[in-house]
Amino acid sequence: MTQEERLRQIKQMLNKENHLSTRKLADYFKISFDTARRDVVRLTATGQAIRVHGGLVAIDRSDVPNFLMRSQIDSPVKTKMAKMAQRFIHPNQCDFIGPSTTLKKLCELICGADLQIVTNSIDNSLALMQSKLPSVRLLGGTMDKEDRFNYSVDSLELLHRLSFNTAFVGTSNIRSDGIYSAKMSDSELIKVACSRAKQVVVVAEKYKFDNQNTSPYMSIPLTKVDVLITDLPLSEKFQNSFSPKTQIISVLRK
Repeated sequence: MTQEERLRQIKQMLNKENHLSTRKLADYFKISFDTARRDVVRLTATGQAIRVHGGLVAIDRSDVPNFLMRSQIDSPVKTKMAKMAQRFIHPNQCDFIGPSTTLKKLCELICGADLQIVTNSIDNSLALMQSKLPSVRLLGGTMDKEDRFNYSVDSLELLHRLSFNTAFVGTSNIRSDGIYSAKMSDSELIKVACSRAKQVVVVAEKYKFDNQNTSPYMSIPLTKVDVLITDLPLSEKFQNSFSPKTQIISVLRK
């Protein structure tokens, strides 16, 4: 059994039991304690569970925990992904940065940079308020308190009048045909922002590929992604789903 297969089973077990010890995982899968510990580190480092002494606990009962839960986790993997995304930020450009715990870290990294940022994320805006630059336009509308973003028809119309150098977006699920969101409003904003950008950069950990969570709304097809920043290398199957021109960057080794 591969690590990816074990991780899927561990998440299913967490949904039932809420807490699992490293020793129990080692015994259940008949693997060494060190291998079980690496599985625990892998899940907790990517924000899929919370590490506690002797094991891990579930964040909540869904495959993709809500924004507030995920934002409490200091994930070194997300920080590495954010630093990689920062390489696509350049002075004097206008960029869109969507809601994402990884992209929130990107906003923290670019404080002081001379550029313009458009966002519908409350937390991105708060992170960017720490310095005079960059300039920030927060899109208005009804606030989604769970995932902490704004949405309105007026915001969609405004996006249609803007032009971005780069659109940085996150996602809750990636399938062979596109990137998906759990909410229609989130999906619509991402779709329009990406259509107005010269370059689209998607940040998504490998566990979001073809998982079973409820994310029915496709934002953009994979062929529209210029850069994908992920944690672990993708399978050949998923690499082939993207355009041959897509730059796929993994920040970790297997």
